[in-house]
Amino acid sequence: MKGFLKGMLLGAVAGAAADLAMHTNTARKTAAGRAMQTATDAVDAAAVSVKETLDR
Repeated sequence: MKGFLKGMLLGAVAGAAADLAMHTNTARKTAAGRAMQTATDAVDAAAVSVKETLDR
């Protein structure tokens, strides 16, 4: 049982470290990151516009 808990703890730490490594600010500075942000902003703006139109 002690080995199992140690393995679970090590797995959680490794997973958290991998998550932090993958979600750095450098991903948002790439051309693909900027393009995805622009597309997301456009979809959000369109959704707000449709919602306002339907509320009239």
